[in-house]
Amino acid sequence: MTGKKIIRNILLVLVSIALIIGCVEFLLGRGGAQNDENTEEYVLQQNENEKILKMQMERTGYADLFASTIFGNIVSGLIPPTPEEKMTVEKYRGYPLIDYLRDDADSDVDPVNIVVIGDSFVFGEYCLNRNELFWRVAENDLRAEGFNVRISGVAMIGANSFDELRWLTGSTLIDDLKPDLIVIGYLYNDPDTSSTDKEILNNADFVDGRKNRAVAAISKILPNIGKRLANYVTAKTMYTSDGNYLNIDTLPPILKGEIYDNFKNNFIEPLDRFSAEKQIPTVIMTLPVYEGKMIQKALYRPLHTLCASCENIALYDSLGDFYGKFVSSKHNANYSVNCADFHPGSATNSFYAQYLETFLKRDYADILGKSIGTTAAGGEMRINEALPSLSSPQNVAYDSGSLTCEVEYPSKKANHEFCGMTIRQNYLTMLLKKDFITLSFAAPTALSDVVLTGDDTTGIELSYMCINEKLGYDDHTVYTPEEENGTWKFEPDKRVTTLLIHADCENNDGARLTLRIKPA
Repeated sequence: MTGKKIIRNILLVLVSIALIIGCVEFLLGRGGAQNDENTEEYVLQQNENEKILKMQMERTGYADLFASTIFGNIVSGLIPPTPEEKMTVEKYRGYPLIDYLRDDADSDVDPVNIVVIGDSFVFGEYCLNRNELFWRVAENDLRAEGFNVRISGVAMIGANSFDELRWLTGSTLIDDLKPDLIVIGYLYNDPDTSSTDKEILNNADFVDGRKNRAVAAISKILPNIGKRLANYVTAKTMYTSDGNYLNIDTLPPILKGEIYDNFKNNFIEPLDRFSAEKQIPTVIMTLPVYEGKMIQKALYRPLHTLCASCENIALYDSLGDFYGKFVSSKHNANYSVNCADFHPGSATNSFYAQYLETFLKRDYADILGKSIGTTAAGGEMRINEALPSLSSPQNVAYDSGSLTCEVEYPSKKANHEFCGMTIRQNYLTMLLKKDFITLSFAAPTALSDVVLTGDDTTGIELSYMCINEKLGYDDHTVYTPEEENGTWKFEPDKRVTTLLIHADCENNDGARLTLRIKPA
């Protein structure tokens, strides 16, 4: 073989390898959300996330949210609580109940009470509509099938397993909520006593030395391949024998060594004894996220050994089903809240809900009981979530099934103070990229039309989001219904989750809007 042929063959092989690598990179990134932190959309969304979080904290209740943390005690000392906040602490001494989302079943029979406990994944950090949270979706679905069930969320951002055990054993939670079943949502960082909640899955800086530099270099050229490589190398090399991270102190530990013993002695075994003493079945359900399968397998594997030795704790590890049955390119844009935050979005919450419903009906049928023939909505349609919270419906009335209410469209001039924090814009801007407020239905609702008027306004726009029936959840596509003389007409087959309202107000002073919402 001549030298030219050898060079030609070598070039052909190199070109083929390059094409294969290019195809793999393309396929791994196909349909995924843009996560480049330098993009304008990412920066805008990150700013929006901070605003949404403040609004959610206000909606839940400051004293409620921080009642059971050391940090809360410090902040409470710096910022005196209001009388309303003191009442909240008195009512829920030491545990953060997401009470305003709870909805009693439409029945004279006392409902089956299920309490879901967790951290930001259960709280719904940065979610535009917390009715999308898996425990809310599961409640709606089960009640639609006729089960008289009420699911309550007890959650706080950054909570760890030891916080959650303290809510169960050291507060009035059991007496107040009287759970028939407890579900603990377990995230990979829950054994971490420092309550950190850092994103660990897409960062190529986990691995020390040459491996770190090599993975980082590959990630710059081939970001999608780099992510998978980082996850694999990290899962194999990031931990010491005692379960701590190599070189990074702020990331969650794995269940090994002293950390394993601490988790077993101070969480798993006390939880098992608590469940036996109270005679309340207790479930630990893992909450996997889209990226980092190798890391999560390493983090969740020790749970199987721990729970196998317990008589009263059942482990449901959803990781296998998540990657084996659910993950596919059609969900890529909805796994996370948005491009700037990795918390579970509507797709991941939909999976959690389906998984929860399945094992409840299969393994806890004696607790759920028989169908009583009610529906999830139970009575009139209801708006139970508004952002910002000062736009919550007022003067709500029902007439022949239609809902009439008033909402405040905030002034662009006034700052809103909340617990020492300033919300400088009392409205949202993403996804519309202009100011708007949201009103969300307790259960997805088919609408006929909406009449929307407002004093001191020069123009009103109405958009909505709805269930994508092919996917089974709200994929956050924004639709605009047809409008004629202040009446917006809806397609009757659309199950609306959220109304998005933009108003041009005279002098930017805000306005009071009146809505009449007619169901299909």
